[in-house]
Amino acid sequence: MPSERHAKALISRLSRVLANNPIQSSKAPTRLAGMITQPIRSIHTTSPVVLSDRPPARDGDELFQSLEPADLRAFWDKASSEASTQEMLDNSPAATASLSELVSTIVDKKSHKGAVELGQIAQRFCDLYETLDSDARNKFLVLLSRDFCMPKGTTESAARSYMDSIAQSKDFAQSALLAHKLRDSLTPLYADLFDNINRLPEGFAFLVHLRTEMLALLAGPQKDSAMQAMSDFLMRRLQTWIVGTLDLKRITWNSPACTIEKLEQYESVHAVRSWMDIKRRLGNGRRCFGFFHRNAPKEPLIFVWVALTDQIPDNVQSILQEREQPKANEANAKCAIFYSISSQVGLSRVDLGNFLIKRVVSVLRSEMPNIEVFCTLSPMPRFRSWLEKLLTPENLKSPPQDINLTDAEKQALVNCVPGAATWTAALKHLIDSRGWTSEQTNMEAMEPVVRTLGAHYLLKAKRAGSSNNAADPVANFHLRNGSCLHRVNWRGDTSYRGLRQSLGLMCNYNYVLDRIEDNSESYVSKGTIATSGSDPYIARVLSSQTKPKL
Repeated sequence: MPSERHAKALISRLSRVLANNPIQSSKAPTRLAGMITQPIRSIHTTSPVVLSDRPPARDGDELFQSLEPADLRAFWDKASSEASTQEMLDNSPAATASLSELVSTIVDKKSHKGAVELGQIAQRFCDLYETLDSDARNKFLVLLSRDFCMPKGTTESAARSYMDSIAQSKDFAQSALLAHKLRDSLTPLYADLFDNINRLPEGFAFLVHLRTEMLALLAGPQKDSAMQAMSDFLMRRLQTWIVGTLDLKRITWNSPACTIEKLEQYESVHAVRSWMDIKRRLGNGRRCFGFFHRNAPKEPLIFVWVALTDQIPDNVQSILQEREQPKANEANAKCAIFYSISSQVGLSRVDLGNFLIKRVVSVLRSEMPNIEVFCTLSPMPRFRSWLEKLLTPENLKSPPQDINLTDAEKQALVNCVPGAATWTAALKHLIDSRGWTSEQTNMEAMEPVVRTLGAHYLLKAKRAGSSNNAADPVANFHLRNGSCLHRVNWRGDTSYRGLRQSLGLMCNYNYVLDRIEDNSESYVSKGTIATSGSDPYIARVLSSQTKPKL
């Protein structure tokens, strides 16, 4: 990206060329200089002028290439349009009013505007919205959710007409027509706005980012039922529109830089530390696959990282910190390990992960017949919060009897904390201290206890209000997909985040291909959790028929 010095040099060159090829606008120099002296990023986020029949320029080389008058005119048309837009939006209330007016035009059923004109209005809406700062966007979203929700005064009338028709008439065609009108009356007005934006070339991506901002508002301390309703409505729309529009692509180090940048931006499980970190994750013995919307071919909606190994790993450090493998090692790999799956925040609760994993398994089986095992290395993000609820003052004095620990394991933990009367009190003291990870004696005493509790959490703890769904969201996702709980891993993730969320525990979910459908059906209908492997801590919990005391 060019520096400010480059920008000033570009201004000087453009001024000279404009003098030789004048454009009929008295405000041209002022507007052009104003645009370029803004943060340089704005030049790159707008649509750049493509200089045809020329080799791609290196960063900064555009200052030393010849600029044709036609190129400048195309550049100026875009610049002047954006400058005019910015002049309109100096005042946030005026900007909000302009956006509200555009929405009113789109949702007005009596305007009789054609699809082309509505598309142009929707594009103007998107362009205006993107110029707002975060505070102005938040205020507009609140206005949109409340002022453009249900049509006023039409729902009650449509419902009454439909009920009268059902009670008095046998004309099913008429009843069906009234039912259609009732359904329309229950559809929020902003539905037309979303529909018209989705038809734009980059409309789907815009709506995903729009919902991201809705979810950020909902994460605040104040509950907003109107905003929640709008977010849920858009989520359902996105889930409908996404069908049949996705392309599975492998992402490599040779993929576009903007695509690789999105991997760092959207990664939600194991933070990317540097570009070299990404390069290792995309190197030999590694794979990354993503779903891309056909109207946003360079921005992954969801992606999964895969490690090709000779055995099922028990910690993520061995994957993230390992040097790039020789290419020949891929031919000897027996396991494909899915160690991270992330999606854009705006697609929260839109189920894409299930389809992505199954598609990737199909691709890997086709390309690499040597792969025999398809397994995950997954976090347990809510384990520590569950454990803290278990360690109540009552349980510190009198430990729960349904945790299957041997007397030797309990005593070894008590011996680590002088004065502790129970193993629960000792565990509480250790996990609340910062130094427990540096004492080998403490670590050895904690391992069997924490692994047993981890297996207990995955197998027995259920989501509030459900008798079938696992309390852990990652467990629920993979178990619904038909996987088997394979192993609970001690010190699986020793990063700060891993220790804070799960005391470093991770687990493996094994996708045994010929059992996937049966496992999924049993879990969804009965809450039965399939297992594989020979983890002694999982076996220990399965031998008990009681649930943990919460």
